[in-house]
Amino acid sequence: MPNVSDEELSQDTLFSLLSNPRRRFILQYLSRVDTPVTLRSLSTGTAAWENETDAEDLTDQQRKRVQVSLYQTHIPALEDAGIIEYDSDSSEITLTKRADSLNIYLNGDVEEETRRWEVYYLALAATGVVAYAVITLAVGVGEFWTTVVGLVWLIGLAALAAAHYLDGR
Repeated sequence: MPNVSDEELSQDTLFSLLSNPRRRFILQYLSRVDTPVTLRSLSTGTAAWENETDAEDLTDQQRKRVQVSLYQTHIPALEDAGIIEYDSDSSEITLTKRADSLNIYLNGDVEEETRRWEVYYLALAATGVVAYAVITLAVGVGEFWTTVVGLVWLIGLAALAAAHYLDGR
């Protein structure tokens, strides 16, 4: 049998694996930890996420239902694709290097730098407000309403950029 990790996954296989929200959550969960995770803790985390509750508030039935699904369906699918390794003796699950190729689809690649456009918008708007104020004070504007409209527009732009920035955080 060929080594699965040496073969490139097809786009269809990747999309099939990622089509299930539970599998996407599993991959994101595993990508945020550096140590192997037990099936029980992964099941608890997944059940808490799905039920939008704290892990302590889960019923045994909620956790067990997810654990059975992970054990019978999702863990084997991810393991067959070479994305995770599952040790049945210890019930520990770890991501393989092959999982790195999925980060582009999961937005889970924390090492990849992304542009924070909302910071650029906010800086541009703030610079515009300051420049407009300086020019208005230094030169003066003959039309009062032109000044008011320009200032309102720049303040609106700054407010929108600030809202985008806060929403991005």
